Amino acid sequence: MEANKNNTPSPSKSSSTTYLSTGVDWDLPKLMNHRILSPPSFHPSDGTTKFMVTEHKISVPLYHVDLNLNENMARIAVMVLAEKTDEDAKKRKRNSVTTENNNSIKALDRKALLRPPMDVRTIDVYFVVIETCSGSDEEFIASISNPSMCPRARADAYLMRGASTATGGSGGEGAGDSPSIDPSRMMLYLQGGPGFGCAAPSVGLGLGTSSSSWAAKALSGGGVTNIEGKSFERVVLMDQRGTGKSSPISKRRLEKLFPDLFLLDDVGKEEDNGDKKAKVSKAVADATEYLARFRADSIVRDAEWVKEALIRRPSPTAATTGGEEKKEKAAEASVEEPQPWGAALGQSYGGFCLMTYLSSIAHPPKLCLFTGGIAPAYTPLREVYDRLWLRVAERNYKFYNRYPGDVGIVKRIVRRLSSSSMPPVKLPSGAVLTARRFLQLGLGLGGSPGSSFANLHSLINSAFLHDDDDDELSGAFLKRIDHEQSFDDAPLYFLLHESIYADGLMSGPTEWAAHSSYEGIIVSTHPEFDYRQTSIIDDHAHPTLFFGEMVFPWMAHGDYAELSGHGMRKLSETLATKRDWSPLYDKLNMRTALLGEGANKPPKSKAASATYYDDMYVDFNCAMKLLGRGAPLEGVKVWITNEYQHSGLRDDGANILSRLVNMAKENVHLPS
Repeated sequence: MEANKNNTPSPSKSSSTTYLSTGVDWDLPKLMNHRILSPPSFHPSDGTTKFMVTEHKISVPLYHVDLNLNENMARIAVMVLAEKTDEDAKKRKRNSVTTENNNSIKALDRKALLRPPMDVRTIDVYFVVIETCSGSDEEFIASISNPSMCPRARADAYLMRGASTATGGSGGEGAGDSPSIDPSRMMLYLQGGPGFGCAAPSVGLGLGTSSSSWAAKALSGGGVTNIEGKSFERVVLMDQRGTGKSSPISKRRLEKLFPDLFLLDDVGKEEDNGDKKAKVSKAVADATEYLARFRADSIVRDAEWVKEALIRRPSPTAATTGGEEKKEKAAEASVEEPQPWGAALGQSYGGFCLMTYLSSIAHPPKLCLFTGGIAPAYTPLREVYDRLWLRVAERNYKFYNRYPGDVGIVKRIVRRLSSSSMPPVKLPSGAVLTARRFLQLGLGLGGSPGSSFANLHSLINSAFLHDDDDDELSGAFLKRIDHEQSFDDAPLYFLLHESIYADGLMSGPTEWAAHSSYEGIIVSTHPEFDYRQTSIIDDHAHPTLFFGEMVFPWMAHGDYAELSGHGMRKLSETLATKRDWSPLYDKLNMRTALLGEGANKPPKSKAASATYYDDMYVDFNCAMKLLGRGAPLEGVKVWITNEYQHSGLRDDGANILSRLVNMAKENVHLPS
């Protein structure tokens, strides 16, 4: 939950950590508030192995201190730019900021921008730990299984596991100084998105056998080991901030945080609302500032806090003997000794986050594994979408080749939803089902044809109640539309999707790049994307094409109930025109982390990538610009394949993980 700044832990000299080398000391354990929410659950595997699953929460700063400084530097750059362009703003509109932003920037004190904040508002980060357990763990399991146990006490008991033998001794000098959880034997998972939480173990992530999923494979040994050749002991599934159970962002949440944001949602245009407009404008600016903290640069720092929470002893004084001097030396040693994750697996947007990890964290994971997740950092955003629209068209044609009978049904649905002579179609959520929203169902076409194509085919064929000319849409069809398109429940996807490409000041505002690309394609060389025309052409040679993984400004204009209204519309527009984004990628840091720098600076990480040739979501050619010789990710071993689609990790995760780990460790000659 959001913490009131008046309840913020004050700086402390004892039991404190210097946060990210900024010189700001905080009582870290108190600030973290590590909790295990309930007793563990257990899942059998292969008849011999048993997995234990624990659900954790910690509190992390909303504003990571070093990111606050980085973003403020970006604002100063915008300020300087605004000052230089004030005189000739009319001639150089592209290089100037909007009047509203310009006025707010000028009001800032540059020295104040460079001062780290002295209050730490917090949000919660939820994560699940999956680990194997055996008969020898019975006493430990019993210690954390009491349902009435306080979540904080359960976390303390969890972290004290093996305290007497953590250093290999039996309670003698130094026992308990080292953590019982070895970070080099933990694998972090960074999921795709942005905007959605991790799959739940055994529900979306199979654990029944070692081949059920990548997670089961990681914990079963079988050729998947860390850099030192040791098996992984834990897999950590983290809901990225604002998603899942990590202080999730929803319209209701935004209403609580910024109530003035929605003051004009139910007000007629003819009313004089000068005072309300000013309040809404302020709330939009505050909400924009808030949501800017929910990107990859904050996510990877949250992951470092998660790791710290898992390897930190609950009470440094409880197990340490030998006086204050020895305690201080032990604490200094624990801070100075790098303890990176043993591995991190980044799927799709999770791979983008992994690139940010390599760019900005001093000690990134020792193994960095990418699956369909190389960000197009060398390609302008409009060009990215120009390329992706063409990939979307190819997937459409493959879909219709598999289900040619769906061409006519899709045209019929689009004509019904576009008809001005018939009443609008209301969804159970309260939104109006428009043709353009219906065509967003193409978002799922980038998965394996056996599942994603079949799912869309099934949905399309449930549309009409009768096979005759009666165009009444079925209730089952409308309910499935709401279920398939969960943007109302996960507004971060809509609000921040294009910002994942906003890499600092030079990238500029995103300005609805997918939408402008779409309009440009229709006007210029690809009229087959114009559903208003193709839907009235009564032949199978010109199918109506679905959209892909894109967001549009009209999503806040009634097409989605929870995304619509004056407040959400203004918020989405302000995020689309925001230009002072903090940088996400440092090309030199990525290259140095993977290749090292001379004899005195060896590589920090080894990496491998499954790069899908036909990927509908991440353009292959844009990705390869980052992976070639002399490029930032030259050190990544690349497996190029069209055997899998973007959903490869879900479809065959055990084999893909095994191959990537062995590629990164150079146990197999791939690429050959």
